[in-house]
Amino acid sequence: MIRSACLGLAMILAFTTWETYGVPGNAQDPPSPPASVDPVMAKVNQTEIRASQVEQVLQLSLRRGSRNTDSLSEERMGRLRRQVLDQLVEEELLYQLSQKEKVQVPEKRVDEEVQTLQSRFLSPEEYEASLKEQGLTPALARERVRRNLAVEEIIRQKTTGGAGPSEAEIAEYYKKNRERLRRAESARVQQIFVRLPPRSDPETKGRARQALEALIKEIRGGKDFGAAIREYSQGTDQGPGGDLGWVTRNGPTPILADAALKLKVGEISDVLETPAGFHVLKVLEKKPGGEASLEEARAQVESLLRQQKEREALASLVAKLKTEARIEFVTPVP
Repeated sequence: MIRSACLGLAMILAFTTWETYGVPGNAQDPPSPPASVDPVMAKVNQTEIRASQVEQVLQLSLRRGSRNTDSLSEERMGRLRRQVLDQLVEEELLYQLSQKEKVQVPEKRVDEEVQTLQSRFLSPEEYEASLKEQGLTPALARERVRRNLAVEEIIRQKTTGGAGPSEAEIAEYYKKNRERLRRAESARVQQIFVRLPPRSDPETKGRARQALEALIKEIRGGKDFGAAIREYSQGTDQGPGGDLGWVTRNGPTPILADAALKLKVGEISDVLETPAGFHVLKVLEKKPGGEASLEEARAQVESLLRQQKEREALASLVAKLKTEARIEFVTPVP
């Protein structure tokens, strides 16, 4: 089942052929790879989902979660690939529904999402180079953004707008899940981030690490961390001043959170490596874990119950679409 309201920009590079989206071809459009190299994994009402799409989405998901593929067994990778394939099938069903119901995506919204995507790269040239590595053009990337937004909108239309949870439901959920609702140990963190291009060679990584290690010595010797962020950090997803906000071990960046929670307030980490690049952290504040009262947990419980209702509505919608669709799994997941 799709795990969020939309698969989002993490799947920006997961394309089928340009014909699927009705994008006019030209001499510069990349040709589709041979079927023997890129086999069809599934068909959804005759729309093909290929192995390259599954692999692209899988790798992007692992990178966003700062997970190291070397630590995952072949069996685990196989299960993850099957999950991604199932998600792509469901996303395709939802996209086809959005087209059937003539969902319109404003150009301004597409522009905003494309700009957000581009901001994750150091320059327009790096953005286009990344697309080219995937056999894509900026025009194709833009159509992928439009597609994702159409899926997001059809999900919003079909799953939201119902009544929110009642006071009784909130109280009952809190009573049954008090232990789960405990406050996790957390730390508020600033970071210096240095991006590493995909498949960086050891020499490039070594130079970047040495430069950061020298910077850490300067900071521990008295250099202002905020000044170092302004001079050296390449982060775009973080807040002003390199602020990552509050992080926990069960959050989206467990590697960074685990390192931060081992530090004292005001302490600077050593160089940390994730698939995205190198990080240097400074802990601004820390909060211990503990039991949350009903009032403290109210907003969280209400949000969880709303999400639960939306997931149930989405599951029901997708199940219905599957019964009405012709879905064929062509090639076994490796």
